[in-house]
Amino acid sequence: MTRWPALLLVLACQANAAPLSFDLPRVDGEGRMKLGQFQGQPVVLNFWASDCLPCIRELSILHAHAAKQPKLRFIGIAIDTRAAAQAFLRQHRASYPQALALPALLPIFGNQIKGLPYTVILTSQHCICARRLGPVDAAWLAKAVAACA
Repeated sequence: MTRWPALLLVLACQANAAPLSFDLPRVDGEGRMKLGQFQGQPVVLNFWASDCLPCIRELSILHAHAAKQPKLRFIGIAIDTRAAAQAFLRQHRASYPQALALPALLPIFGNQIKGLPYTVILTSQHCICARRLGPVDAAWLAKAVAACA
């Protein structure tokens, strides 16, 4: 029996809900990353920190899924300092773009307690479709992406 307690599906962009957005500095210091760059595309956001062990464990799952679905946009968002995030990424390479943010961004994307790791799947209209607090596993990620993309 499959259990989905961490999968939360939300109706896509209700009439009064505006699409979400952000404009964040990139971890590599090469400009900024705007969610609007990926307009009309579903996006997987993965919030992490360099001192988060579950964040490290889920990274290979996220990499594998990103490699299998090149049309699906993945964005890592470090809730960390630039120096700590850069040091982390030197040890744990990411195959998708990485941005920096303050913890204040987490509640905007549905994480009121600001726990990490936190993964959000946005529809092509950039509304929350699925989210998970805690590390993702391959089965959850595949099912959530299929439901949202």
